[in-house]
Amino acid sequence: MRTSAPRPVPLLGDLPAFRRDRLAFLTTLARERGDLASFRLGPYRVHQLAHPELIHHALVVEAARFRKGPVLQRAKVVLGEGLLTAEGEHHRRSRRALQPGFHPRRIEGYATTMVATAARTADRWTAGRPLDVHREMVRVTLATAAATLLGTEVEDDAEVERVESAIADLLSAYKLGFVPFGWRLQHLPVGPARRLRRGRGSLYDLIDRTIAERRASGDDRGDLLSALALAEDADRLPDAELREQALTLLLAGHETTANALAFALHLLARDPELDARVHAEVATVLGGREAGAADLPRLEVCRGVIAEALRLYPPSWAMSRQAIEGHRLGGQRIEAGDVVICPPWVVHRDPRWWPAPSRCDPDRWTDGVDHQRPRWAYFPFGAGVRRCLGESFAWTEAVLVLAIVVARWRMHPVPDRPLELEPLITLRPRGGLWLRPERRAGS
Repeated sequence: MRTSAPRPVPLLGDLPAFRRDRLAFLTTLARERGDLASFRLGPYRVHQLAHPELIHHALVVEAARFRKGPVLQRAKVVLGEGLLTAEGEHHRRSRRALQPGFHPRRIEGYATTMVATAARTADRWTAGRPLDVHREMVRVTLATAAATLLGTEVEDDAEVERVESAIADLLSAYKLGFVPFGWRLQHLPVGPARRLRRGRGSLYDLIDRTIAERRASGDDRGDLLSALALAEDADRLPDAELREQALTLLLAGHETTANALAFALHLLARDPELDARVHAEVATVLGGREAGAADLPRLEVCRGVIAEALRLYPPSWAMSRQAIEGHRLGGQRIEAGDVVICPPWVVHRDPRWWPAPSRCDPDRWTDGVDHQRPRWAYFPFGAGVRRCLGESFAWTEAVLVLAIVVARWRMHPVPDRPLELEPLITLRPRGGLWLRPERRAGS
């Protein structure tokens, strides 16, 4: 049954309805008010852009007229001036400095670690015992990010739990970014501020030790931090900035890929025929061995399933920008200070671009088919100058890990643990994503 958008309330505008169900609010807004819909969230005048041309305008053509939205502006309380929060020339300089770490040759080198970590994790599962695949994928991608981005081994359970605990401390303090003058509270000795300092201190200690070791030895171990720490003097980042960049990449480099993998396994668990098709491809391509970077071009159905997971459950479910100067957009006047929202959750499910939009169909991504859609009907990694720098890394890891898991396990839903979505900074499964693994014959 379709619902209508609630009426705005004084002072708060549409904020209560938005907070009550963010995804439903944005979907209803587009259905009832069209591709460019204006509303208020507390003090902010907001415009939702639900058409590929409008998204292209805001994120690419007129990107210089916008800065990051209010949420990521306040994320500096947690992340500092990393790539995710930096603006203008600082962002451009940071991106140039980080680019070599994502060179295709380095990513190919990362593939061995990705595969080994995924195999080690999947081999620990017990047939018939339900497990939270989101947590399991977080463990895979976190260990991979630590090894490939920082060059730090995070393998045994105790090490993983220490890093997970530090990240949990850091993210729990994110609420400080939503409190007026919240950055001034980070020195308090209690509550989120204490956890912020504890988590940040633990991860900074890990990163600082690694930077010092790289510069002392001069060894390039093939990880991103080596590329940054051993850069020529003209391109070298100061240590304080380097650790903020490393922290941002560690957090961003595991969270979104873990989410995509968990949702991909959810889609396969719901569709036995699709699961059989993916397994047949994996069995044919790999022939019983482990996957590698050279196999990526032939794992077409695996890649299609990941693409569909990113379409149906986009990590960045609503990308926001704040106007820094007034201008016109799609016939609407955008004033300085206004916020625009580009919602992949809405656009990725629009039947104008996606026939049977709720169906997982990897054939949407075969040659020729995907070219029939507008370019910006699909943008899970953003667009323009702020397009995700680690996109190739994410694709490589997601496809290879999916192949590793599918080669070993057939996943089944757990009826009493249905999927519930939690749209926070990223789109996550609330309370985990529970599936029951069944061992494949011969694996």
